[in-house]
Amino acid sequence: MSESIEYFRTRDDAELGEGEPRYLNVFRDVLGLEVERDLVLRPVFGRNLTMSFVSMEPHRVAPVHQHPQEQIGTVIEGSYEFELAGEKRVVRRGDVYVVPPNVPHGAMTHDEGCLVLDVFSPPREAFDEIMKQAVEELGCDGAGEVWTLPPLRGDGDRQDGPAGADAP
Repeated sequence: MSESIEYFRTRDDAELGEGEPRYLNVFRDVLGLEVERDLVLRPVFGRNLTMSFVSMEPHRVAPVHQHPQEQIGTVIEGSYEFELAGEKRVVRRGDVYVVPPNVPHGAMTHDEGCLVLDVFSPPREAFDEIMKQAVEELGCDGAGEVWTLPPLRGDGDRQDGPAGADAP
């Protein structure tokens, strides 16, 4: 007979990890990054992974791309058509997709928008680089606002208004 395994256990020799414990409200405390028109990422960075809350309005596209991080995602609200290694499938609340490193993938919304949670490991460096650019340009952490990538701006310098418009 095998010994029972305790799921919730604390090792006597466990050391606290690096980083500051914190609580966040993703729409109030996290800067949104508009990386494509009406596609806003709100990344939350940990030491070993990145979570990204993705808001997409109807009839928008996240172009097919690839990256060295593993990605696992799920739809929180709405739906979108997800393309994974050339196969397209509509994903809805409760559906999960797993994207191995460097596998091409992208998404498109149809008549409804969506809120998606994507998790990346190791952390997604590109999000960190964009976040640093946004914070530098804003002169503050931009919590609760949406910063638009310069190529998407109509007048070259305009910043979109405060966040909340994309919040569900």
